[in-house]
This record gives sequence, structure tokens and C-alpha cells, in this order.
Amino acid sequence: MTNVLASVTALLVSVAILLVGHGLQLTLAPMYADSLGWTAQEIGYTGSAYFGGFVVGCLVVPTLVARVGHIRMFAVLASTATAALLLLGLFESVVIWMIARGMTGLAFAGLYMVIESWLNERTTSQHRATVLSIYVIITLIAICGGQLLVGLQLDFRGLIMLSAILLVVGMIPVGLTRSVAPAPIPAISFKFREVYRASHVAVVGAFVGGLVTAGFWSLGPVVAKGFELDAAGVGVFMASAIFGGAVAQLPLGRLSDRMDRRVVLAAIAMTGMVVNLGAFFLVDASRDLLYIVMFLYGGVTFPIYSLCLAHANDNTDLQLMEIASVILMTQSVGAVVGPLVVAALMAYSSSGLFLFAGVVLAIFTVWTLWRIRAHETERAYFEPYHGVPRTTHAATEIYAPELSDTEM
Repeated sequence: MTNVLASVTALLVSVAILLVGHGLQLTLAPMYADSLGWTAQEIGYTGSAYFGGFVVGCLVVPTLVARVGHIRMFAVLASTATAALLLLGLFESVVIWMIARGMTGLAFAGLYMVIESWLNERTTSQHRATVLSIYVIITLIAICGGQLLVGLQLDFRGLIMLSAILLVVGMIPVGLTRSVAPAPIPAISFKFREVYRASHVAVVGAFVGGLVTAGFWSLGPVVAKGFELDAAGVGVFMASAIFGGAVAQLPLGRLSDRMDRRVVLAAIAMTGMVVNLGAFFLVDASRDLLYIVMFLYGGVTFPIYSLCLAHANDNTDLQLMEIASVILMTQSVGAVVGPLVVAALMAYSSSGLFLFAGVVLAIFTVWTLWRIRAHETERAYFEPYHGVPRTTHAATEIYAPELSDTEM
């Protein structure tokens, strides 16, 4: 295990630094746009552009990596993300921001794919789960830490510079590594019809997950400002949701191993409906209550992706990578749509995020319960739950060889 960790230490250090910078800019961008006097709809456009760029990145980056290799592509993508971030400090145009946010989404989709395929290449089946767990922990801690940097005594342009510095510094450990570049990233094999036919709930659930979580990432800081939180409070508001998602991931996954995963999905959707509709009516809530609500929000929305992936994997003999491609892309489409709808609702209420998420989760709850009653599931291809990060389909490749070894 020591040798395995030593072979990926430089990569994991780069991941930690990069994602602190990324976590900072995820919250900083909508806060800065709000300070410029932009409407929620304009901010929503930039959020949708980010997730649109993410989809494009998942499609085009594997081909680019095959041409130039992981290390060069890592540097190119991190440089692209840095340049896109600096554009936000130079221009106050919605159109330019949409282009910049799209570039950021593309760059980070590519970075996640490079990182995850690299981890897969450097680990054996005996240690894959441990390495992925370390990666997920680093990811969550780094992004949470980035949220809290929003509270530093710097103006918005100063915070942009800090985020850019972190992105640049994050390239250094990988740039200095002497490791041999891993094999090319496998291209996406998109078999939507087969996956949807095998598991309606998994595909629809992934779309719902994209709708509700993207609204949070794109407009959560604006919602927090509506509750009159200062910059530090906004950071804690966002970090509370991320921490909630991290805490709930494994217990919900283990529970779903013991029963119909659709029941678990329906239960967390119902809980999410109650949490969100309750939050919608929190007008004069204390800070502590708001943070608790956001902890619960993250706990019932962030695990949806992994649960849907596990449920789809139970019901088809397709390769895990093929299933993950469909689930990820479906979630990404929802992520493009979500900020636009939330922004439209926020024209009428600053808590439109909670109203939207509550209504969507209510509809998903009713539909899932109907599917449970109308259609039995046999779990013909059951595999235990793995807390796969909601990054790119390449993360599942870390588990794929391990699952194959189990089946032999």
C-alpha cells in the first residue's frame, strides 16, 4: 500500500491544491456577479454555461489525452481553468462570463478525467477502494476549504487572484513528477436506451439530481446573501451542504445494499422535499438553523448520483463505464437546465432554490413509489454500493477491474 500511495502522492497533492482553488471560485463567481448587480437569471446563465462546458469536456478530452498524454493535458487544462477565472476579473459582460464559465467547466471535466484515470492506472485491485476513498476525502475537504476562503478580508478581485494562484500552484507537483504517463482515457460509449430500459428510476433520478444540485452550485451563494449572511457565512452555508453530502454518502449506500435501492431513493427524495419546502418558509431563521438545513440539503441531494449509478448497475450486464456514461450525461443535462429554472423562480422569491428542489423531489418521490409498486426489480447483476465521486465517468474505471475480479 505504501508503494501505491507513493506513486500517486504528487497527483493527490495537486488535486488538493487545485480543488481548494476550484472550491473558492465555485462560490466566488456567483457572489461576485451578484455584487455587480446582475439578476438571478444572468447568474443562472453563467451556471448553466459551466455545466454545459462540463458535458463538452467529457466528450472531447479523451481524444485530446490520447494525442498529447496525461501530464501535458493536465497542464493545458489547469492553465485553461486559470485563464478563464482571470477573465472574470477583467470583464463585467454576461456573455464573456458565460464563455469563461464554459471554459472552466470543460477544463475541470478534463482534469477530473485525467486524475481519475491516472489513479486507476497506478492502483491494483487490492488497493483501489482505499485509494478512491482517499481521493474522495481529499476532494471533499479541499472543496469545503475553498468555500471557507471566501471569508478572507479580500475584495472580489483579490479572491480571484488567490484562486488563480492556487490553480497554478496545483500544477507544480504533477509537473515535477517522474512517473510514466498512464494509458489513454477510454472514450464514452453512450448507450442511453439500454440503460433507461434496464432502470427508469436510475436515469430519471440522475436527471433530478442534476436539476437540484446544479441550482445549489450556481445560485446557492445568492440565496445565502438573501438571508443576509456575510461572506464568511456564505462560505459556511455552502460548506455545510458539502459536508452533509459527505456524511450521508456511505450510510445511505450501505442501507441500499440491504434493500431495494429505489426505496432508499424515494426516502431521501421525500426527506429532501420536506427539508426544502421547510427551508422555503425560513424567513428569519438563525444562522445555526440555516447551516443545519443546508447540511440536510446536502445529505439528501448529493448521494443521488451514486445511488442511481448503483441501481442501474444492478439491473443490466453492461460495463460499469457504459452505465456511468449515461448516468453522468443525464445528470449533466439536468445540471444545465436547473440553474435556469431556479433563476427564473428567484425573480419572485430569493428562496426559489428551495421551492424548486422541493417540488422536483416531491414529483420524483411519487413517481418512484409508483415504479416500485408497478415494477419488481430482481437485482440480477447486484454489486455492493461504492461511493463513486460525482465527477466524470472515469472514476468508475477505478472500480471496474475490481468488480471484474470479483465476478471471476
